[in-house]
Amino acid sequence: MRVTVAMLARAQGLRDDFDSLQRLRHGRGITSPGDLYYLSGFVKRRVLAIEDDTDSQLKKGLDNLKKLIERAPPRERELLRLSFNIDCAFGDFNWLDRVEDFALNHAWIGSSRNVRHQADLALLQLLMRARPAAESEPVPPSDFDTMIDPAASNGHTPTATGLFVENYVHNSPRFAGSWEDARAVDMCGFGHNRMAVTYSNEIGRILRSGGRVRVLMQDPEGQAVLDANRRSSTPKASAEDVRHQHRSAIATLTSIRAAAAAPAECLQLRAYDIMPPFTAYFFDSDDETAHAYIWFWSWRQPSSWRPGFFVARATDALWYARFRSQFEAMWTDEETREIAHGS
Repeated sequence: MRVTVAMLARAQGLRDDFDSLQRLRHGRGITSPGDLYYLSGFVKRRVLAIEDDTDSQLKKGLDNLKKLIERAPPRERELLRLSFNIDCAFGDFNWLDRVEDFALNHAWIGSSRNVRHQADLALLQLLMRARPAAESEPVPPSDFDTMIDPAASNGHTPTATGLFVENYVHNSPRFAGSWEDARAVDMCGFGHNRMAVTYSNEIGRILRSGGRVRVLMQDPEGQAVLDANRRSSTPKASAEDVRHQHRSAIATLTSIRAAAAAPAECLQLRAYDIMPPFTAYFFDSDDETAHAYIWFWSWRQPSSWRPGFFVARATDALWYARFRSQFEAMWTDEETREIAHGS
């Protein structure tokens, strides 16, 4: 069984809220502020800041939804626009017809089935960003995080601009391609919840095919998650909200393994009570093609401003080995604890 976005929403504790957003896009989408009346209480209060169901508040909620859509990462933004179809921006068509047209006009996304899946992910990410401990605006209102083409250096002296080309929010095609081809993935960092949701299909494929995924994350019950919250761009959430965000990642990963019907040893989860020195994703670490993506964390800045770069064993053996050895040292540290599935 493949993991569905509905399963991920259930693992996040957002199933009813996710369902209400799905219902909102059915038919022609949003035709008036009154369509927001039937949304769940969480979506009204936490996502759209609607205090009651008066006409003025519903209109305010629709305006807030438009702002949230515009602040979403680019591909999510386009899929959210398609989903809600505010002011019939995608024509006076029902949801499935809009999906078919979108697939035909946007070759990068593939089939209409993938459009529906990616749109569902965008809805879930919208809900996840409304959580008190979540980063509500992962993308800064500027073009500072514009992707740089590594090939554009034309042989000139390398610069930091040419090195830090991997964006944590606007994932590069190279990063997405690594997920599609991988047989084994090791990751370390903070909570991994956003990445686990975004690449749930790829993780499920790895597990179903007998591959291995190892996840090293901050301990939801430890002190370090609270210290990490202080450096976040949204550092005012309560301790319980912060812990819930990290517990949600465990629930997400566990639900992916269950859907894949994979043995427990295929997905290994461990937790450490530290501030990790970096976030890293290692792909096929035992192969000659082994490579990794590394991101350093920032102080109270959006995730898309985190400096990120690519390192391959074949071309940067020394640096790959250094980052890899740190992962293994943290993974095997005596204070790192194993997380039981379903805990």
